[in-house]
Amino acid sequence: MKYQLIKKDAYKTSRWTGGETREMAIWPAGSRYLERNFVWRLSSATVEQEESDFSSLPDYDRVLMVLEGEVVLSHEGQRVARLKALEQDRFDGAYKTHSFGRITDYNLMVRKGNEGYLDLLYPAETAAQCGPTQPTEKPLAVHALFCQEGYFVAGMGGKTVMASPGELLVMEFGEGEQPAYTIMGEGTVIRAQVYFDEMKGQLAAEEIPPEKATFDDFKACVYLANVQFRAAKYILPSLKRTWFDQALSKAIRKVEKLYLTAAAFLLGALAICIPMALTAEVWQVFAALAVWTLLDVFVVSPLIYLPFMPKPVRKHIKDVDKLTPYEQKVREEEMKSNPQLEKLLKKYKNSGRNLPQ
Repeated sequence: MKYQLIKKDAYKTSRWTGGETREMAIWPAGSRYLERNFVWRLSSATVEQEESDFSSLPDYDRVLMVLEGEVVLSHEGQRVARLKALEQDRFDGAYKTHSFGRITDYNLMVRKGNEGYLDLLYPAETAAQCGPTQPTEKPLAVHALFCQEGYFVAGMGGKTVMASPGELLVMEFGEGEQPAYTIMGEGTVIRAQVYFDEMKGQLAAEEIPPEKATFDDFKACVYLANVQFRAAKYILPSLKRTWFDQALSKAIRKVEKLYLTAAAFLLGALAICIPMALTAEVWQVFAALAVWTLLDVFVVSPLIYLPFMPKPVRKHIKDVDKLTPYEQKVREEEMKSNPQLEKLLKKYKNSGRNLPQ
C-alpha cells in the first residue's frame, strides 16, 4: 500500500464553460482529462451559471456530490435529480445532463467496467476501523479521503497522516491487498472508493521506448518509403492487414507533406539528364535514370525517412489482428475519416455555397 496527502495548492485548476474545475487526483499518473485516457479522476468544480450543460463522457460513469448550494440535474430522456449539500447522484457520463443552480461539487469519474462510490465519514475522538463497503473482484483499489470540514487523522500500516479542510488523502492498494485503515478526528470526510484494473492497451497508445537507429530500421524505411501511394494496397495486399500507429503515421505525414523524397528524386534526375543531354545517347540517359531510380528507391528515400521515423520502426508497424482495444478504436476512426474530403471542405468552407440564404 502507498499513500499521498495532496494539498490544496497542488490541485490543477482549469476553466470550463460553466465555471472552474480543480483536478485533485487522476490515475494513471500523467494521464489527461481532455485525452480521456484515465481510469479514474477526482475533481471539484464550481458551477457559476444558473444553467449549464455537462461535458459528454460516454466512456465513463460519474458520481457527483454537492459541497455547497443546491442543484437540479436533468438527465435528458432518463430522469431528474434534486440535490442539496452532501447529497449525491450517480449517472452515466453519456447522458445529456443539464444543471439548474449554482453550486460547488465533488466529482468522481470512473472508466466503464470499473467501480466507483462516494460516501460520508464522520470521524470521532476514538479511531474507527475502515475498509471496503462494496464487494468487488477488481484487483486494484483506491480509497481517497477528502476533508470537507474539520480535520481527520488516518492510520495505516503503522503510520498516521492528518488532513485539514480541502486536503485529499489517496491510499492505493495493490493486487491482493485488502483496504484497511483507521480514522479519527471531527468534521466531515467524503470517501471515494474505486475498484479497478489497469486496463492496459485500452486507454492510450502503447509506450515504445526509443532506441538508436539500426540497419533493421533502415530496411523498414525502405518498405515505408515505397508504399506511400494510393494504389499501394491493391498492389501489396498485405498492406490491408497492416496498420501504422499514430507516432509512425505522424512521422510519415511530416515527410510526405514536405515532399522531401519527391524533391530529392527530381533534383537527382535533373542532375543526370541536363549534363548528359548534350553528349550522351538517349539509351544512356534512360539507363542512367533507371540506375538513379533504383538508387532512390533502395537508398536515398529510405535515408530521408530514417531520421524522421520513431525507432525501433518495426514496433510501430502493427498487424491489424493483434491491435490493442485502443489501437482498434483509433484505426476505426481513421477508416471513417476522409482526409482529402476534409481538406477540400476546409478550403471552400467560406465559399458562397455556405453563405446564409
